[in-house]
Amino acid sequence: MSLEKKEVFPDLFRYVCDSCPFDWPRTPVKESDLPAPPAHSCPSEDRPDPKPVLEEQKVETTESTKPRPVAVCTRCGAVSYAVNLINSQCGQTVAGKRCIGVNGSAPNADDWKQCAACAGTGSIETTRCGHCDGAGWLYVLNRGRR
Repeated sequence: MSLEKKEVFPDLFRYVCDSCPFDWPRTPVKESDLPAPPAHSCPSEDRPDPKPVLEEQKVETTESTKPRPVAVCTRCGAVSYAVNLINSQCGQTVAGKRCIGVNGSAPNADDWKQCAACAGTGSIETTRCGHCDGAGWLYVLNRGRR
């Protein structure tokens, strides 16, 4: 649960959590520009286990692939897996401030496509996938509609 300052590239740093995938700031900065560590609590410690969102998710996901999200932030693009968070404020922290976006509804299978770069796992080898930002899915914004 503790945040540690970590050099992720030569002379570029960020804070990382040793017990969850939290890393901040998103873009590593020089050590002199790194602000004080943000307040952080791991999701698994204070929150109950999320309930399955859709029955069909259990059918199409395997142990290695991530479940399909049901919501996407209108501002930062963060995904959410909980139906009860649809139409609520996004919980992401961007540049030390809470995102002002709203979790927009996207529960349909046509709203998402599995990330080809990581095959839906959210990671490539030991690092988080940069194409889908670790979600394993890419939001498809009303393609083909006008």
